[in-house]
Amino acid sequence: MARFQHHGRFGRFAVCLAVLLCCGSAAAQTPTHSTGSGQAYPVKPVRLIVPYVPGGGSDTIARGVGSGLSERLGQPFVVENRGGANTIIGTEYVANQPPDGYTLLLCTGSLATNQSLYKLKYDSVKSFTPIGLMLWGSQLLVVHPSLPVKNVKELIAFGRANPGKLTYTSYGTGSPAHLAGELFASMAKVDMLHIPFKGSSPALIEVVSGRALMTFGVMVPTLPLVKSGKLRPLAVASPKRNPSYPEWPTIAEAGLPGYEAQGFNGICGPAGMPRDIVMKLNTALSDFLSAKETREKFLALGFNMLEKPTSPEEFGTVIRTQTEKWAKVIKTAGIKLE
Repeated sequence: MARFQHHGRFGRFAVCLAVLLCCGSAAAQTPTHSTGSGQAYPVKPVRLIVPYVPGGGSDTIARGVGSGLSERLGQPFVVENRGGANTIIGTEYVANQPPDGYTLLLCTGSLATNQSLYKLKYDSVKSFTPIGLMLWGSQLLVVHPSLPVKNVKELIAFGRANPGKLTYTSYGTGSPAHLAGELFASMAKVDMLHIPFKGSSPALIEVVSGRALMTFGVMVPTLPLVKSGKLRPLAVASPKRNPSYPEWPTIAEAGLPGYEAQGFNGICGPAGMPRDIVMKLNTALSDFLSAKETREKFLALGFNMLEKPTSPEEFGTVIRTQTEKWAKVIKTAGIKLE
């Protein structure tokens, strides 16, 4: 009887040991992003940092994307605006956050251009994990209706005949609108005067008033002024015509071959994010961008949608090539900022 009890105790011990080994094996296979309770990402709200003040085109994009990701991943994606210093404040903040997927960045073309404009505490490529490209933000070349030009060729001819009289505004020195103008001036061999403002609204108002003659406007705030006749559209800065406004030619086909100036909009996180979290976010983002209602909404706002979703690696290539492209433009134009 004693031997039977001994074997019974041994048997129970063996069963317990087997269970512990199985649990240990399962734990070893648990992804590194586990919260400790075995729950999969995300298990709490995710912050989406927008490095701009509220109300602009990027803010509109972020709130739409945040809502779409919330629906697909089951947790709130809270948009948090941290504008200032040409997006550096919000961008640097995200670069310094834990790479756990709970703080993300709406990264735009300024991520690429700032690398050559400022002395930064982060690197546009090395300090971030690309998650997915969302869309391209096309800029619209517009002029004051009093300017006697109807197309890009006439604009170039006017600029060459009147050196220094073409004044153009932007929403800040080093902003995409400023660089679009510098690229235009360089390729067209036209002398243009740049007038920077702190924001797209005052930059547009200056042209509407006639105190400046042209600008490269962000679609969202510029379209109402075009539709009301306060600004005259000449062409889009993107490589292809905008599908919502196909009557507007590209600058390249309207008189300046090879010209292209468009800003990307995507989602990034701090460097070192786990691969499984990155892919979960990329899959949800791709599903949101592929939805018919999403495409219709963003196209109506003047954005250029992707033909198909991108992988994190493809978005990383976009960031790198855009950084290299604008570094050359900035160097050629001699733009220097403190």
